[in-house]
Amino acid sequence: MAERPFDIIVYGATGFTGRQCAQDFAAHAGGLRWAIAGRNREKLDALATELGGVPVRVADSGDPASLDALAAQTRVLLTTAGPYAKYGDAVVDACVAHGTHYCDITGEPPWVRRLIDRHHERAAADGTRIVPFCGFDSVPADIGTLALVSHLRAAGTPLRAVRAAYTTKGGFNGGTLDSAITLGERGEQGQLADAFLLNPADARPRYDRARHGDRRAVTRDPVLGTWQVPFLMEAINTRVVRRSAALAAAPGYGDDFAYTEAFESRGRAAAYGVTLGLAAMERLLRTGWGRGLLKRLGPAPGEGPDDAALDGGFTRIRYVAEGPDGPVARARMQYAGDPGNRFTVICLCESARALAGDLAALPGGVGYGGVLTPATALGLPLLDRLIARGVDWRIEAA
Repeated sequence: MAERPFDIIVYGATGFTGRQCAQDFAAHAGGLRWAIAGRNREKLDALATELGGVPVRVADSGDPASLDALAAQTRVLLTTAGPYAKYGDAVVDACVAHGTHYCDITGEPPWVRRLIDRHHERAAADGTRIVPFCGFDSVPADIGTLALVSHLRAAGTPLRAVRAAYTTKGGFNGGTLDSAITLGERGEQGQLADAFLLNPADARPRYDRARHGDRRAVTRDPVLGTWQVPFLMEAINTRVVRRSAALAAAPGYGDDFAYTEAFESRGRAAAYGVTLGLAAMERLLRTGWGRGLLKRLGPAPGEGPDDAALDGGFTRIRYVAEGPDGPVARARMQYAGDPGNRFTVICLCESARALAGDLAALPGGVGYGGVLTPATALGLPLLDRLIARGVDWRIEAA
C-alpha cells in the first residue's frame, strides 16, 4: 500500500458511537495519524475543535466519489455509520477498490453475506482485510472462543464444542435499534435461520439442531449451575464464530466443532420472563406496526444512554469447552462498562489500531485478506490489546 496521509479515518464520527470512537482516538492516538469524517461539515468542525484540532474529511454514503476519495487517503477506514444494509455498501466498495483495510460494528449477518459474495475473492487476492462485527457483536464471542481453542490445541486437548453464557447490564442506542428495525423492514429475519449463513459454500457441516440450533427454551447449565435463556445476539455471534472455524486461516477448531450461546438468568422465574420478552421483541420486529411502535418508544439514531449509564454497565461471559467425554476447560471475560457502547468502542478502536499496525503479527501475515472475522483477521493480538484496555480474560480448569 502506497504511503497515505492517514493511518485511520473514523467515518460517522458525529454519531453516538462514532463520537465515542473519536474521543477514544484523541485519548489513545499512540502516534497514529488519524482523522474524522462524515457528511455534515459543521458538526465535524465542532467535534474537531472539541478534540483539539483533528483533521476533517467530508464524505457521504450517497456520494460514491466522495467515499473513493476518503478510502484513498487512509490505510484503515473505521465506520460506525449504520444501518450498514442502508449505508455500508458504497463504503466497502471504496475500501476494496483502493486496498483499504476496513472495520465496522455491524450486527447484520444478511448484509455481510452479500459482502462475502461480492468482495471476498478480490479482497483475498489483494490482501485487503474487510472485517465486520468488530463491536460487542462479535468480538467477545469470536476472540474468546479463539483463545480457548488455541489454548487447548497447544495442550493437545481434543475439543468438540464451546458454549458461551452472557451476563450484561447496559442499554440500547438508537443506531442499534435502527439496525434491528431495518432487518425487519427488509424481511431478512428468515436468513438468520441458516446456522451457517456466513460459512463458505464448501464448509457447511451437516446441520444438527441439538448442536448448532439457536436456543429456544429455558434450560439449566449443569457446569455453570445457572438458568439460561435465549440470547438476543446469538443469531449474530454464532454465525461469526462458525465462519471463523470454517476459514482456512483459522486454527484447528476441528471438523466436528460446534459453538452456541445463552444468556444467564438470576433464577427460573426470571428466565421465563426474559424468554417471553425476547419473543415479544422478535414479533414486533416482524410487523410494520410493531416496528413503528419501537421507533416511537425507543431512542432515535444518534441518541443513547448517558455517561452514568454507560459507565455503570458491565459484561461477563463464561465459556465452557467440551471434549469428546465432557468439559475440558472454562474461561471468563469481563469488562466494566456498557457492552453495546463502552465495550463496543474499545473493541472497534483496537481492531482499527491492529489493522494499522504490524500486519505480519496478525493471522495470515502480510498479504492475507478477504471478508474476514475478528478471529481470522485480528486474532490473539486483538485480545492482547483488549486486555491492555481493561478487559479481564482468564482460562480456568474444567
